[in-house]
Amino acid sequence: MLENRQFLDSAKKDAVWGRGITPPQVSIDKCIGCGQCVKDCPALVLELRDKKMQVVYGEGCIACGHCWAVCPEGAVVQQEVETDTSLKPGPGPAVTADALQLLIRERRSVRLFKDKPVSKDQLIRIIDAGRYAPTGSNRQDVNYVVVSNHQKVAELRSLVEGFMENSFKLMQNSAIAFFYGMKFGRSIVYSLRHYAMWYDFLKNKKDKHAYGPLPYGSAVIIAHGQSFDSVAPFNCSVALYNCSLMAHSLGLGACFLGFVQAGANMDKKIKHWLGIPKEHQSYGAMVVGHPDVKYHRLIERREPEIKWI
Repeated sequence: MLENRQFLDSAKKDAVWGRGITPPQVSIDKCIGCGQCVKDCPALVLELRDKKMQVVYGEGCIACGHCWAVCPEGAVVQQEVETDTSLKPGPGPAVTADALQLLIRERRSVRLFKDKPVSKDQLIRIIDAGRYAPTGSNRQDVNYVVVSNHQKVAELRSLVEGFMENSFKLMQNSAIAFFYGMKFGRSIVYSLRHYAMWYDFLKNKKDKHAYGPLPYGSAVIIAHGQSFDSVAPFNCSVALYNCSLMAHSLGLGACFLGFVQAGANMDKKIKHWLGIPKEHQSYGAMVVGHPDVKYHRLIERREPEIKWI
């Protein structure tokens, strides 16, 4: 019941949801009392009283938009979630399962790029795909840094290479490697030592544009969020994967960048250069560009390990 609910003041709402939220309103004249909005509200904001929907716990609203989207009569009003009413879901999913499966399998980690810029309109559309990804409690708290020209990408590459070289040197110190392994796990120490050999080999190659820590694409997108938010890694990762699918759909290639992400978190110089707030962490980085490679076949992956209960 209403009296048992803990109401949130505006300061607490900002902390819980990451922003202030205006709860929905209902047009009593339009409401037919079907109760669909009440059933579909995950935050228990609505109740059906006297055969009309009423907002009884507006403080708990997470602005998911379910009530606005599910109402057959358009009786719910919430400006924060409303979109172009000409855009409507069809009678079934927009793509078939086979088409979606093909899209997912077509998308590959591209590391060979043409010397051609990605337009700002394309980058905006890519990031727009990210904003429709799900976020924990609908916080919508994914932030982006876009490095969008060759000169800046080259500067970032140089910074990341410096971070890598310093990290590799540290792993040669057995005491530092021991404590590093205690903190992050022994596998990360083995991986860094392996990458150190790979990196030394790479530096001596004339053609090293493909498999560097930051392949020579035209733009880099970095996703970041609050470091104290336990669901921020999920939020950023899913959003960035949405971005990668949109990039592929636009005829672009993309590749996720582990060392750029690590450098943004562990190297103060890189973090400052990117302008990521002190209280934020990077939870994903991706290079984007026009692919200079064409794949003629799909590939297989190993079967998933599934435990059925």
